[in-house]
Amino acid sequence: MGQIAVTTTAGVATVRLNDPASMNALSADMASEFDGVLAQLSADDSIRVLILTGTGRGFCAGGDVQSFYDNRDDPDQVMQAVLNGLHGAVTRLLDAPFPTIAAINGVVAGAGMGLAMATDLAVAAESAFFTMAYTGIGVSPDASSTYFLPRLVGTRVAMEMILTNRRVSSHEALTLGLVNRVVADEQLEEEVMMLAKKLAAGPTLAYVQARELIRSALPADPFGQMVAEGEAIMAAGGTQDFYEGISAFIEKRPPLFTGT
Repeated sequence: MGQIAVTTTAGVATVRLNDPASMNALSADMASEFDGVLAQLSADDSIRVLILTGTGRGFCAGGDVQSFYDNRDDPDQVMQAVLNGLHGAVTRLLDAPFPTIAAINGVVAGAGMGLAMATDLAVAAESAFFTMAYTGIGVSPDASSTYFLPRLVGTRVAMEMILTNRRVSSHEALTLGLVNRVVADEQLEEEVMMLAKKLAAGPTLAYVQARELIRSALPADPFGQMVAEGEAIMAAGGTQDFYEGISAFIEKRPPLFTGT
């Protein structure tokens, strides 16, 4: 298996972010592979539902901060490469010709938040937790997070989550509307597959049309929002605070931000 593992059964494709050592943090290569896998599945007429999940203890821990740190003196190229793959993958999730379900098996941070929110439905294991994480390394959010988060939880809670990076438990996530269900860890795979099989037996086109109608009823759109997010995070990549944020993350110490 590569960094993205895919299995299919009875019209249900399970896409698994597959780098458990990093809790499925998205490197440029992984993000590009992810985008390519979603492109292939979207063109496969036999697929009726897609499940997105992670291997190990993490659903997705965000972008690969180690790669940002390794290129901290000139991070633009690696940041742009991650953004290209990530935003490509999010776009394919948003435009998927079938329903999508996030099976949230563990940590959801940074870009993982955008991936989880870009799916149509989300089921979380009890042990899962959510954190925005971006401002902890001195950047603003991406992956359509700033489109979906305030629409799901409200602007006040969204601002709090982005500014403080506090952990949101699975049960609080359910209360806030970030997920549809919370199940016992050992039941996650079974529960999600049952839901996926039910959807796979349903009217796929009607599901996709319903998604488009709901989205069109809201102001702005996630695609334009990702363009704005990409510009903002790339600008932040040139700041001293980003350099300090990724250094502190890798060096396992509190960051000392200066606002520059």
